[in-house]
This record gives sequence, structure tokens and C-alpha cells, in this order.
Amino acid sequence: MTEREFSSGDGTSGARSNQAHAGGRSLTTYTVGALPIINQALSRMRLAEFMDGYLPPSDARSKVGTREGLLVLIRSILVSREPVYGLGEWAELHAPDLLGLAPHQVSRLNDDCVGRCLERLFDADYRSMVLALMAHVVKEFDVDLEQLHNDSTSITFFGSYDEATAASTRRGKPTLAITHGHNKDHRPDLKQLLFILTVARDGGVPIYFNAADGNVTDDRTHCETWDLMCEIVGRKDFLYVADSKLATQEKWSQISEPAAGRG
Repeated sequence: MTEREFSSGDGTSGARSNQAHAGGRSLTTYTVGALPIINQALSRMRLAEFMDGYLPPSDARSKVGTREGLLVLIRSILVSREPVYGLGEWAELHAPDLLGLAPHQVSRLNDDCVGRCLERLFDADYRSMVLALMAHVVKEFDVDLEQLHNDSTSITFFGSYDEATAASTRRGKPTLAITHGHNKDHRPDLKQLLFILTVARDGGVPIYFNAADGNVTDDRTHCETWDLMCEIVGRKDFLYVADSKLATQEKWSQISEPAAGRG
């Protein structure tokens, strides 16, 4: 694993990390890993700019901005998938500049901080943000959208989740029902959500994802997905590949009208 070393004459360091002390000097070792590659991709995606355009303003009392906190969470998911409560400890081991943070901000990355960042993401118009982001990504990376593949899976939950057994509205937005359904992990005893993902054949690039109530069946998801794909692609003459749940008169009529397509 790639590491970066810093030395300090006064034995101090802005962020807690792997440190060694001797002779009045301090050696701090930070993990670098894949972060430079990830940061290059995030830069080309202009993800930070899109977040700035759609996220609500950060709480002035917060030491870590909403955008910065979410980007650290994204990097963590891509590198090691640490739980939210462990994000601060994970960040302490990495070079702060590669996380987009100042050294003094790392210690502020606790679960409360990350939770506030996620709340602001929930409050944002994230659908419009994702659509705008994907339009840019497709152009920037020259992603071929001639063939799109759609499938779903279940996200299994352990626990009762009594307050989420039915769809409701929170903070002015609809929320999903964590409930029993056709569990694709073969755990019918556990509750779930349905996760729907569409990728491009060109490199398997994720184009759009969505989640639905745990008891929603696959055949009810294709109409909305098709409309979104047409919005992203900008036309209807692309190949849409899905499982047998697509084979209903309603879906075929929607795909074939008003203009004939190859779906």
C-alpha cells in the first residue's frame, strides 16, 4: 500500500495518524493508496461543482462542509467501505489533502457530522443533480449509450425497522418502506428495499440507480426507468436489456410509442 511520510521538527501533526517520535522529531505516515486515481476521476466528473449547485448551504456551525463530508464518504466507500461511525478513524490514516480536508477537519468526521451531511443530501434535489451529473459524465468520458442493461437486487436489513414498515413523508419528501418482499438473498425472514441499477454496455458504467419499497416487484420499475433513460440519452432508439419482467404489454407499448425504437 502506498504511503506518504512527513517529518516535523516540533513533533506535532495536524491529524492523528501513524506516528513515530525520536530525538525531538516526529514522523507521520499517511496512507495514499488509490486516492490519487479516484480524485482524478472525481475531478473529471466535476462532482464537487454539481454538489455545490444542488446541495443546500452547509450549517455555519459545522467544521466540515456538506460537500467535503460527502466526498470523503464517497472515497471511503470506493476504497474500503467503512461504516459511518468508523469514517473518522479511517480518515485519520490517510493524507488529509487527498481527502479534500485541512488537517484540523479530520478529527471532526464523526457519525453526527456525516449524518448531517446525509440529511442535507436528502433535502437536495438529488434527482436533478444525478441527471445533470450523468449528462456531463457521458460527454466527458464518451460513454456509448447504444445499449443499456437494467437489473435489480434486494438490499437486506437486519432488525425490525418498525418506523419504516410503510412509505411515508419525512422532511417534506417521500420515504421508502423497509418491508418483506421477494428477497434475492434468499432470506424471506428479513426485510428489504429494492435496488434498481442501469449500466451502459460500454464499460459497465452505472448510468442511473433507484430504490423502491421492499415489496415492489420488478415489473413495476421499468416504466419509470425507461422514461429516465430516454431523458439521459436524449432519444428512444437505443437497446434496453432487462429480464423477463419487462415482457408486458404496458412496457412494450410505452417503449414503442410515440416513435418506434429498438427497445
